[in-house]
Amino acid sequence: MSSEAAKPGRKPVAQEALDAYGLDAVCEAIAGGGTLTAVAKDAGVSLTRLLAWIDADSERSVRVREARASSAKLWDESAEREIREATDEFELRKARELAQHFRWRATKIAPKEYGERQAVEHSGKVGLESLVAGAGADPE
Repeated sequence: MSSEAAKPGRKPVAQEALDAYGLDAVCEAIAGGGTLTAVAKDAGVSLTRLLAWIDADSERSVRVREARASSAKLWDESAEREIREATDEFELRKARELAQHFRWRATKIAPKEYGERQAVEHSGKVGLESLVAGAGADPE
């Protein structure tokens, strides 16, 4: 750690860099389909520092989560575009793999909109049994 960052009352260098980069820029990059790794590189910090900076403030966490949910739409559209733009069999196979990954990513980022819907059905009998011996039996 540098002597500058170690001074009492001074923000760590990564926090200063991220504060200068700004939450709006982070969210805009993510909503535009950028990865957290790319954002960290652009801001000049490590991915670990970026994640810690986001998690340290509830407003930042909420805004980044919303930006990621918004980006799910881009991943879904990218999946379709890759398949449509394939010009030969090799590109089509590659496009299908990318499309599968993009759709998987969309389901993880926005499961309510892109996740698989699951229906639970029950076709058996539901009943209650008493744990007390002889309960419900006619007394003789």
